[in-house]
Amino acid sequence: MPRQEDFDCVKVARTAYLLTRMTLPQYSHPKSPHRFTLPQLAACVLVRSVLNLSYRQMSDWLSSREEVYKVLELPRIPDHTTLQRTFKKLPNAYLERVEKLLIQELGLK
Repeated sequence: MPRQEDFDCVKVARTAYLLTRMTLPQYSHPKSPHRFTLPQLAACVLVRSVLNLSYRQMSDWLSSREEVYKVLELPRIPDHTTLQRTFKKLPNAYLERVEKLLIQELGLK
């Protein structure tokens, strides 16, 4: 995977969010808490994967990247367990497909 400084993290987040908004429902369940949308959390999971971070590191990374936080339209920083649960909810085939699209769209190797 490429290093963080090898690409524009805001562009990665924007593209991941666009892809997830196009392919996922707004919420995973009608009675979910609706604190975050499923596309927002899925985009965080994808960015985490591209950056090769742990879930805890991703939460910390988001809190230090205001521009990424804004691009993803997050009302607050998701906890690492929220990101982990989102990863478990999403089918592996979906994540692999969207990650390939993301890497292809950004021209990463």
